[in-house]
Amino acid sequence: MIQYFNIIQALCRSALSNPNEAVIHQIIRLKESLKKDGYSKEAKSLLGLLSSSQGSSDMSPSKIQKSFITGAGEEISSKTSVPVDKETSTPLAEIIFVPDLPNDMPLFDPNIQLAIQSIVNEWANFDKLLEISATPASSCLIYGLPGTGKTHLAKWIAKQIGIPVVLARLEGLMSSFLGTTSRNIGNLFAFANRYKCVLLLDEFDAIAKLRNDPQEVGEVKRVVNTLLQSLDSRHEKGFTIGVTNHDSLLDPAIWRRFDIQIEIPKPSLEVMMFLLKKFVKPLEFSDTEIKFLTWCLEDSSGADAEMLSKWLKRAFVIEKEKNIVSVMKQFALLNSGRVNSNKRNMMLHKDEEFISMLLNDKAFSFKQKDIASLFGMTPSSLSKQLSKFKESEKI
Repeated sequence: MIQYFNIIQALCRSALSNPNEAVIHQIIRLKESLKKDGYSKEAKSLLGLLSSSQGSSDMSPSKIQKSFITGAGEEISSKTSVPVDKETSTPLAEIIFVPDLPNDMPLFDPNIQLAIQSIVNEWANFDKLLEISATPASSCLIYGLPGTGKTHLAKWIAKQIGIPVVLARLEGLMSSFLGTTSRNIGNLFAFANRYKCVLLLDEFDAIAKLRNDPQEVGEVKRVVNTLLQSLDSRHEKGFTIGVTNHDSLLDPAIWRRFDIQIEIPKPSLEVMMFLLKKFVKPLEFSDTEIKFLTWCLEDSSGADAEMLSKWLKRAFVIEKEKNIVSVMKQFALLNSGRVNSNKRNMMLHKDEEFISMLLNDKAFSFKQKDIASLFGMTPSSLSKQLSKFKESEKI
């Protein structure tokens, strides 16, 4: 039997990952039998496993569960080496320490903010939950369109939990060498399970594709299976967050591995206004101007709002007297993918058509005096210009 002790030891370690009194009792019996038969080294090894799991007399279910779900293990330091791809020596992940994580929660609609806050509240009330045999969610999938703040949100959640992030972009785990991708995934999860950390899997759809896709080769299916097994091994050993722009590509089995799934939509009009006010600082714009900028970016992302704000800062530093409408026309022309095509086409045509579109937009309810200020004219001049335009259309 002793020649198979490595296997026995591995089985004991696995059993102690979710121990109960029966498991502990049998491992103690095995330890005592080994010691009696003169295998003191092996007996001491099992004693070490029991001690690391807080000992048979100290293993109440709540203490064990708390230990594992918070990622009991070694502390990550600046000297900790991350695993690398053995073929290319490329790091499989990067470590982001708590002080470097964002302090501010991304701005979302109130219902989404409440849902996200509930995750944080679970961890803040860890001990109370354990008293009723409950534990916080240990995994979360964040999905939605690009530029909606998903990765920033994942990092902010990690900040609230208070442990470092192991950030892996799954695209970087993929290799052209047969079997290397699966090995990279296994090494990444082994590293994350060893340390106290939040494992953040960005670009999650790069690997987690539909296993029944007829165009995928067998290797990709094996990779997905490895990922599923690794996610299972991670359960209650820390917090795991997956981030994807393409949720439709995910295997249904992937979804089931996550306790929580959060869809992050594009910002509402109200949220877009707040984002623009935040991003344009230290520049100051009137409420009407912010409303106009929001109109221009309707159906765009938070990342688009940040890009526009940088554009505005450059434009108004170089040409301080520039009109906001002319600036937005340039932006629409040079950033065609960030502005609704119908609005962009109207902005680049006659001003009268542009003004009419603004006045007829019921969602924004622009008034003539507001639009006049945007175009740098008086309300009476605007009214006369629109009257002439309407008369010319009748002819």
